[in-house]
Amino acid sequence: MKNSKLVLTIKVLLTATIFLFVGSAAALAEYPDRPITMYIGYKAGGGTDTVGRVLAKAMGQNLGQQVNVVNKPGAGGGISTMAVIKAKPDGYTILLNPSLVFTFTPQVNKRLTYAAGDLDYAGTLNAYQVGLGAPAEAPYDTLTGLVNYAKSHSGITYATMNPPSAITIGLIAKKTGIKFNKVPVKGGAGMISVILGKQVDFSYSGGIHQRYPGKIKLLAALSSTRHAAFPNIPTAAEQGYPLSFDTFTTMAVPKGTPKSIIAKIERAMKAASKDTNVLKISEKIKFPMSYRTAAETDEAMQNHWNDFADLIKEVGYKAK
Repeated sequence: MKNSKLVLTIKVLLTATIFLFVGSAAALAEYPDRPITMYIGYKAGGGTDTVGRVLAKAMGQNLGQQVNVVNKPGAGGGISTMAVIKAKPDGYTILLNPSLVFTFTPQVNKRLTYAAGDLDYAGTLNAYQVGLGAPAEAPYDTLTGLVNYAKSHSGITYATMNPPSAITIGLIAKKTGIKFNKVPVKGGAGMISVILGKQVDFSYSGGIHQRYPGKIKLLAALSSTRHAAFPNIPTAAEQGYPLSFDTFTTMAVPKGTPKSIIAKIERAMKAASKDTNVLKISEKIKFPMSYRTAAETDEAMQNHWNDFADLIKEVGYKAK
């Protein structure tokens, strides 16, 4: 009698286990079966938001569900990142931010308590054209030329707006011994204002300088490769300053999101990288395509995290 009850109990448990497994597998197979929310960590109208909205539409067509964009600005993209880290890892909350938000920003902002490894990644889409810009009339055409000019001209001014710009000028000053006069500005708009007004000699730029051809010139690409639009201008590293602020529009999801779901988001990202409308808007705002798979993005995020940690330590920048 006891053996019969034991056998019956085992059968019930096995049946329940199989039911749960099949049910879970079916649920995953059905993803997505409702609209997806895509957070963007910046206000509407900027470059990331502009690309993100076209990307969301393309991904929605591929996934068969609407992808709704929600702007959640604050802390340089950190607020949106922390929100997604806390979200349920079911693929219905995703995040598009510059990769620096994951690999650099939390290392210089004490309020942000996450690391690049606290998220999973589904891919990258575009590259930002980060660089050093100067008024078109400036008597130097490269970072090397600027440094040579600064050695015989005191009072060189530099527009600084964020930690990357502070670290960039810190490394240049450390290697040259030149004292630059820092002019604080608010964001890209503030930088453009002082550059076009010729109130500073040069500045860090997250890529907005490309919208002003003929008025702003690139002195150095602050990336590991030269900019496609300025192939004759060397990178900062090529000019003797080993720093790179490589950053890409990057799709992140909560840690622990099932691999099958990440694979579907990855495929939608890949399809979007070839979408006519995505290509058109990327060309229009000068965000060249730089597609990466989920696995490639995971590896890049960790490598960039380590590289930035070394750079921050070398310059002696203190998190604030």
